[in-house]
Amino acid sequence: MVARFLNYLYEYSLSLSKKDTKMLFLLLTSLFLYSPRLSLAYENPRVPLCNTKTVYAANSTFHTNLVVALAILQKTTAATGFNATTVGNSTADSVTALALCRANLFSQDCQTCVDAATLGIRDSCPNATVAQVWYTSCMVRYSRINFINQSDSSIAFILYNRLDAPDPGEYDRKVKILMQDLSYAAGVSNTRSSVAKTSFGTRNIYGYVDCTRDISGSDCTTCLLDAAYAIPSCCSGKWAGWIGTPTCNVQFNMDPVDHDDWINNPPEINTDISPAQAPAASPVVRPPANQTTRGSGGSLNGKEKGVVIAVAVAFILVVGVVVVRWRVRSAKGKGAVETEETTRTMTESIGVRSFVYDLDVLVAATDNFSPANQLGGGGFGSVYQGKLPSGEEIAVKKLKAGSTQGIEEFLNEVNLLVNMQHRNLVKLLGCFVQGEEMMLVYEYLPNKSLDYFLFDKSKSALLGWTKRFNIIMGVARGLLYLHEDSQIRIIHRDIKASNILLDEQMNPKISDFGLAKLFSDEESRLRTRRIVGTFGYMAPEYVIQGVVSTKSDVYSFGILILEIISGRKMFDLHLDEEMQQLLEYTKRLKQEGRLMELVDVTTGSFPQEDVLRCIQIGLLCCKESVQDRPTMYSALVMLTDNSITLPLSHQDHHNMMENATMSPESFSTNSITMSLANGR
Repeated sequence: MVARFLNYLYEYSLSLSKKDTKMLFLLLTSLFLYSPRLSLAYENPRVPLCNTKTVYAANSTFHTNLVVALAILQKTTAATGFNATTVGNSTADSVTALALCRANLFSQDCQTCVDAATLGIRDSCPNATVAQVWYTSCMVRYSRINFINQSDSSIAFILYNRLDAPDPGEYDRKVKILMQDLSYAAGVSNTRSSVAKTSFGTRNIYGYVDCTRDISGSDCTTCLLDAAYAIPSCCSGKWAGWIGTPTCNVQFNMDPVDHDDWINNPPEINTDISPAQAPAASPVVRPPANQTTRGSGGSLNGKEKGVVIAVAVAFILVVGVVVVRWRVRSAKGKGAVETEETTRTMTESIGVRSFVYDLDVLVAATDNFSPANQLGGGGFGSVYQGKLPSGEEIAVKKLKAGSTQGIEEFLNEVNLLVNMQHRNLVKLLGCFVQGEEMMLVYEYLPNKSLDYFLFDKSKSALLGWTKRFNIIMGVARGLLYLHEDSQIRIIHRDIKASNILLDEQMNPKISDFGLAKLFSDEESRLRTRRIVGTFGYMAPEYVIQGVVSTKSDVYSFGILILEIISGRKMFDLHLDEEMQQLLEYTKRLKQEGRLMELVDVTTGSFPQEDVLRCIQIGLLCCKESVQDRPTMYSALVMLTDNSITLPLSHQDHHNMMENATMSPESFSTNSITMSLANGR
């Protein structure tokens, strides 16, 4: 659009006299110098995030669909300030794209920003299949995965102003209350946005929050609160801050700069009382963009440039847990632990005081860890149900004192979970450390774990086919996030029914990351001497040679699919000998054409073709040869798109040297060929 406009001006100028040409030049110069709205189209993205691990080819079907999707956003977003679309019939090549403008923007300003963003996202992320860019006043996102109606509150970026605010303690307290009130107000707003200010001495603190409008109000509030939760660890006492996630963002600033919704006297929130004492937030929500509202671009601060620190929180936490680990080992050698100093070190290293719980709070919440509140236990400790004074229910995982392996798992889980947010991953709320006594505090999920229902015939009838399939899909999405979409590739290494927790709607959440391994972008596998996990769920190359890759989780996922469909454990000595090993029994049923006998009789009615397809995908995931297994992305595509022909069966390979040879994340079959780069 900009290129066509400039070309038109050039052609028009050829027909002008020298005097008229000079006047045109002066006019355009004035426009560029004095119109911030016009310059908005030429600003660079404030934050581009690109998944370059998986790329598309020029002139491919994906490329064509992307061009169409971005063009749709250009044409349709400005009217309301938001739009989302999916282009393409094939799941493998479809593109889902979304655009969002700041809620108060005049439609022409929204149009200008979206025009810039749809061009900027392709310039900043060439050939990426997953990308997102944030401009001062708008955001554009696209992906090969359909993310519509799905909230993602993982921290994508953090910008802050290096200038310190006066009286940082009081300043942080007011920012916290302001962000909380705005988060709740946005949840009840049709535009999923809210704006307000609060007094701070002789100045004001201005706040703005918004979410993409495809998610629910409750998901919006949760996302915003999660984003605001990162403020103390990055932006404590800072003049301004901007924290963004894929589906929401929060902003605060002592300088209203040139955002009209800050300049034009926004509603004021009283932050001189605590959140518990404060009345319900006033409806400080923003109306949709229309022809009577005005807006503009602008920066986070007119005097200082923001600093992008998208991985700062994770880095601080890594340092924190390493410090704690060193202190615990040092204390064990001395025979004593300076408990208060250890807790202080943990708190200061993490940078979020509210993340570290006090012991008396957890003791009171669990009724002194009463056996009546015990939810379960394992080799490294027990899990207790509790309730905080606020009424929030929690689950407390209390590790056994003196367990070195337990300490390693504790540190690993804190490191991984504190900065990850996905609807199919259990949410870590905080932790407690005092010497060798360590606890993890999670969100409480009332329906316990999948094995509680699946392997009890009196309860498995509650798992009809729709619920079982939704659980399979949820676990697949969670694993795909770990393998490809999180900031660093993560291998869980212990996927099994007891580690899949269920919320009130029986939606699955992957838990227990104590054995997880982190991979860099350059790594596709690693070899370990310590073989840990649950036998029967572990891939052959891992058990025999210690080779770990994303395909290790794929194998475990395949076993889990077979368990969910059959209602049987992967190994059960109580069954007849030919039925004890679930995988071998399933293979035998397939060879004999009796696969439907595998289905749990308590499932109720079900679509036979869909169930057979799921069983076959489970068997594909359990191939002994690593290269014959699909990636999690491939498995998810096959589960969601019945038009994709599944590979024809062939004899499994039994050469374990071949099993240990890792191939690219692609596979070829007798019926179709799929090549899927292992993206992030």
